Amino acid sequence: MGLVDLSENLPASSSMKKPLVVLQKAISKPVRVRLKNSEEYRGVMVNIDPYMNVFLSDAAEFDDGGAMVTNYGKVVIRGNNVLFVMVEEALKI
Repeated sequence: MGLVDLSENLPASSSMKKPLVVLQKAISKPVRVRLKNSEEYRGVMVNIDPYMNVFLSDAAEFDDGGAMVTNYGKVVIRGNNVLFVMVEEALKI
């Protein structure tokens, strides 16, 4: 069984956005950062670098049930620990 080229099914006008570019546009917006160990941090993204290191202000750690564990203020999250970053504005419908 060979590899399937999925790009053939995309319309010609479709353009893919790079994740880092999308996240850089989210600077100064509230985000949720889920780590590989299931910890979740919520805060305002101050910056993000090419290594996906995330810099948050007004940051707090939350457990799986959504209860706040600790309020940190400012945090730096190392990029290799990040599972995903969700921009809070994207959650509103």
